[in-house]
Amino acid sequence: MKRLSVQSTVSVVAVLVLAIAGINLFRVINAEQPQDEPTVLKQDQKAISNEAFAYVFPASETSYIPFLDSSRKRPELTARSAIVYDTQSSRFLFAQDTKKRLPIASLTKILSAIVTIEKLNPEDIATVGKDSVRVDGLRRSLEAGEQMRVKNLMKMMLIESSNDAAYAIAAHAKTLGIDFLAEMNKKVEQIAMNESLFLDPAGLNDNGYSTTQDLVKLVVYALRYNEIWTLLQVKEIVLTSEDGAIVHSIENTNELLGTIPNISGGKTGYTDAALGSMILIVDIPGYRDKIVSIILGSKDRFGDTRKLVDWITDAYRWE
Repeated sequence: MKRLSVQSTVSVVAVLVLAIAGINLFRVINAEQPQDEPTVLKQDQKAISNEAFAYVFPASETSYIPFLDSSRKRPELTARSAIVYDTQSSRFLFAQDTKKRLPIASLTKILSAIVTIEKLNPEDIATVGKDSVRVDGLRRSLEAGEQMRVKNLMKMMLIESSNDAAYAIAAHAKTLGIDFLAEMNKKVEQIAMNESLFLDPAGLNDNGYSTTQDLVKLVVYALRYNEIWTLLQVKEIVLTSEDGAIVHSIENTNELLGTIPNISGGKTGYTDAALGSMILIVDIPGYRDKIVSIILGSKDRFGDTRKLVDWITDAYRWE
């Protein structure tokens, strides 16, 4: 009886060992990250593991919506890198060279806006220094010595993509003992943007870089701040200095506002080295869903973005 009992125990242990080994193998296989592909990912394939990026991409129930009609021809873009991300299913709907490090120009200002919201008082009055005027050597959007509230500088930075305003915000932070650029890169580390480096608050330094895949993480994080995306829907606005002596009439740099339905925000960028860059967020009516389109290194940022949005809404269906 003892011998039979031992044999039975050994058999049970052997079965348990094999079962555990099988479970571990399953976990290893399923933990592999999807590879960046030049074609659209399969409709049931997660773009980014929710386990790997739990902080950035909140876990959601398994969803195979939207469905892809694979007969729809993939759009041809001038962009060097492009991505479309679905926030509800946490999937890439389009991916093209998404891990390529590229300068991102004024898309940087999304990160600057986050740091402004988290570290500064919007009602603070900042005095514009001479080092915050015509910082790109081309366009002057502020006057040395004028005073503006931080919230209005942020409006200028986001709506008309004012480089002066971005530098004025960073300079004001310095007067408070805050290293604005250091805070930007701390936030990058927190969001796990591991392929990104920011060198100035406006995106003028083309030695800085990011990837479209990292920028998805930035956008997902920034979606918690409605004021960013509300401002990015404003077509034009008039702002004044605190004494009312200087009037700023600013217009949105996003030419797609009003031409594509259901835009809930977007940001443009351009330098000679970076070429055109763009983030566009479009709501999917009735599904509490958004798609995030991001392109870098484009010769036609508005045309490429329109192609992507048109293709997504044509090739995918949400019912």
